[in-house]
Amino acid sequence: MKKIYLIALTAASFFCAAQQTISFENSENFTLGSIHNQNGWEVTLNSDDQPIQDQVVSNEFASDGTQSLKITVDLNEDFGWFPIFGAAKELSPSLDYKNLDVKFDVYISELEGSTFEFGAYGIVADEFVPVFVYSFNYTGNLELVNSVNYDYENANFTWEPNLWYKLKIEIRENSILYYIDGNLVATGENFTKTNIEGINFVHDNFSGAAYIDNIKINNVELAVQSVQNKKLVTYPNPVKDVLKIELPQGEKIKVIEVYNAVGQKVAQFSDQKEVSLNDLKAGLYLVKVLTDKDSVYTTKIIKE
Repeated sequence: MKKIYLIALTAASFFCAAQQTISFENSENFTLGSIHNQNGWEVTLNSDDQPIQDQVVSNEFASDGTQSLKITVDLNEDFGWFPIFGAAKELSPSLDYKNLDVKFDVYISELEGSTFEFGAYGIVADEFVPVFVYSFNYTGNLELVNSVNYDYENANFTWEPNLWYKLKIEIRENSILYYIDGNLVATGENFTKTNIEGINFVHDNFSGAAYIDNIKINNVELAVQSVQNKKLVTYPNPVKDVLKIELPQGEKIKVIEVYNAVGQKVAQFSDQKEVSLNDLKAGLYLVKVLTDKDSVYTTKIIKE
């Protein structure tokens, strides 16, 4: 039987660079408190369609910087037989399952508490399906999901509480490799073979807490396919107001998209060589240009 995650998702972040890092810091526009609606993150909804409590950006523990995502028990909710309580983030557009690396750090506060699951999902025939899942069982056993029906296999790894673990997943067309602290713990089949639509971190609301930090998603294929020999020119940089854009000869601008440091699209323009960025706050931005020849160029700019 497939588990149903009661997560309300909204499109938010666009992973247009080769790698995106999320470490829940103030510099990424995260603030302490509920993660719900922060930078595209959504929290499990209760029976009243309200986000559950205590899924938060926390400064209690962090593997990188001072803040992390904390998922823990909401005492107003009942214990769940499956891990369905927590937080998720939709990725838009979806990421190619044939060549993708995902890394993140996790810390769990106690044994004999909740079972915590950390993974990614896709959508097949309007149903959510797992792409990969690390299941940190309350007994201390690590299990891995190996089917769309949430069957589990033992990874022959025993985890301990109050330690940071560095997880890495290498997703390829026919296989998924699972690492912990740089050591390969299991090799499995890419049983779903569907693009990743989002990431989710959940628990069964029994007891204890987990902290997630330093998420890195690297679309290997995207990096290989990026334009190598042609150059996008933007000036001035830093820019106060009007940004000028020049493409390689023979290409015309179709769409210009501007993203902030956490991957949110903050501006879009059509068929213009000069665009006004006067309404944007000072900071670092990524400019993505789509051309009439279906080329995609990206560059970083600083807005004064």
